[in-house]
Amino acid sequence: MRIVQHRLYSDAGESAPFVKSPRVGKVLRPRFVVIHFTAGQSAKAAVPWLTRKSPGPSAHLVIGRDASVTQLVPFDRIAFHAGPSQWGEIRGLDPRSFGIELDNAGPIRKIGGKWTSTFKKAYPPQDVLEAPHKNGGPYRAWHKYTATQIDAVVEVCRVLADNYPIVAILGHDDISPGRKWDPGPAFPIEGVNSWVFCHGHTAAPQLGRQ
Repeated sequence: MRIVQHRLYSDAGESAPFVKSPRVGKVLRPRFVVIHFTAGQSAKAAVPWLTRKSPGPSAHLVIGRDASVTQLVPFDRIAFHAGPSQWGEIRGLDPRSFGIELDNAGPIRKIGGKWTSTFKKAYPPQDVLEAPHKNGGPYRAWHKYTATQIDAVVEVCRVLADNYPIVAILGHDDISPGRKWDPGPAFPIEGVNSWVFCHGHTAAPQLGRQ
């Protein structure tokens, strides 16, 4: 991947699909990447929701479970994804971070013997991780990310770090603990940071496999 004029392109020169969000702020001065889950049914459903004209959040990218990447906001402009947030002495992460939404159902409950999302979709046991959240709270089962999806996150974050002064990849739950749970324990945040910042451009392992 590469970035040309704050838009994402493949190495073959094809631009990533771009669906313009109307909720775009002023000039972005990025230092971080913030990872979210959509808590929705699909990446296809998330894109129109994040680009609708009514008030609400926006994001720079949506990454599907098949590793598809859709850009919604140019990388030089603020997207409204973080909300009330803090990291260190920085309050309000929107002007200082890229927002990436991952297609993922988020917390899952067992209903009638089936693992079921908040929008009533059932998932097989192999797609579910039972684990405590690092910030505590009531959720103990989570929709897993796919290996190809995690690989796409690593690749995208590498190209962002190559082009902008990024110093860390954070979860929404890192910058808004107690208020937000995404991306949750199913996302290997430490492994992604390691492979983006410590391993150059060697091939990353399939961090999504559990």
